[in-house]
Amino acid sequence: MLRKACEKDISRIAEILIFAKRVSYRPIFENDEVSFNSMQVLTEAENLKQPHMLDNVFVYDDGIVRGMMKREFHGKELKLCELFIDPFFQNLGIGKKILTSLVSEARNNGCLRIYMWVFEKNTCARNFYEKYGFVFSGIREEFANTGRYKMKYIMPLD
Repeated sequence: MLRKACEKDISRIAEILIFAKRVSYRPIFENDEVSFNSMQVLTEAENLKQPHMLDNVFVYDDGIVRGMMKREFHGKELKLCELFIDPFFQNLGIGKKILTSLVSEARNNGCLRIYMWVFEKNTCARNFYEKYGFVFSGIREEFANTGRYKMKYIMPLD
């Protein structure tokens, strides 16, 4: 079930974020210094302890926290900031359940669309989102002067 994250979830959320990002982003950025020295579970957990950092974070918890999502409302749009599933639990339908809940929440709040940014080279994530109705908007932006691009994906809710 998807539920609002709380303080007791911080260490697990940090673990999911670091390991899932390493799996997803290391092949894209090819930077082991960042992947294994800068990105640390303890640092991420300390960051999540800061005020309001869990305000828009939800976890998928069926007795084990297996995934997380962060989302923000922007007027009539809902931004999906992050959606990560622990690599041990990927391909079990958890991402689909989280997205289904997100779409319901957006519709219940009168949103016209959901949007997110996905790295261009993250074809696994792009395929996942496209499978569930997201489309590339045509907008690309370079990420932090890295030569890597992110793409804006949108799901209209009409």
